Amino acid sequence: MASPAGVEPPQLQPEGDEPRATFIEHLEELRKRIFRALVYVMLGWVVGFLVEPYVYYFLAKPLLQTMPKSTQLVFTHATEPFFLKFKLSLILGLLLVVPLIVGELWGFIAPGLTRQERRAVRFVAPFSAFLFFVGAACGYLILPKAFAFFLSYLQDYPQAVLYQNPAQYVTFVVKMMLAFGLGFQMPVVLMFLAQVGLATPESMWRYWRQAVVIIGLLAALLTPSGDAFSMLAVALPMVFLYFLSILLVARIAKRRRQRETQLRTN
Repeated sequence: MASPAGVEPPQLQPEGDEPRATFIEHLEELRKRIFRALVYVMLGWVVGFLVEPYVYYFLAKPLLQTMPKSTQLVFTHATEPFFLKFKLSLILGLLLVVPLIVGELWGFIAPGLTRQERRAVRFVAPFSAFLFFVGAACGYLILPKAFAFFLSYLQDYPQAVLYQNPAQYVTFVVKMMLAFGLGFQMPVVLMFLAQVGLATPESMWRYWRQAVVIIGLLAALLTPSGDAFSMLAVALPMVFLYFLSILLVARIAKRRRQRETQLRTN
């Protein structure tokens, strides 16, 4: 039936399409999510402030187990105890609320992703978090051996006494765990490159020597101390993960080729 004059017939929205938000609505949603994220950080900082003494002892344990009896933990400035507690509490708070912050970020970007992209992110994000915490745990577990190695040279200097600054020590331990956590992200990066077609198992096998050299350079950049022991401790797991990533990339490349073959036949 013809519509009345001057009146446009209603446009039917395609099934499955969601109404698009305006730019102002996106900004308003972003503002709300950033505000909630800041509230999460403040609440996490409060919890981190309460549990900080236990975490400090946990971080100091590798040194306490290996240091000579003459070693003393010494603050060199009156404000250092407060700022150490403040910084460590803030780091703990951020770690505690990372899932909530990631949830806010996911809620903002998910509507703009396709179903396949959302499925990929839901797989990659937990896998990446798992590898990060495994890497951080490995970094913590090698600390007693690392400090035993470093402190063994103290015997070369008779009558020398070690006065360790707790703030510098905690910073070193956190950086070491962070370096291992970031280094263990290699499989995620290579899988992403394979997904977009920039990495293949054949090329990874062909250039494994160059990859080992690059891993050595990355280990030198990631390790906070820059000594050979720490660099090897970071580089060796990364080399192992590189060869393990070849198997994962081979599976991704196989599925990708199968999809391309199906598209050609259809």
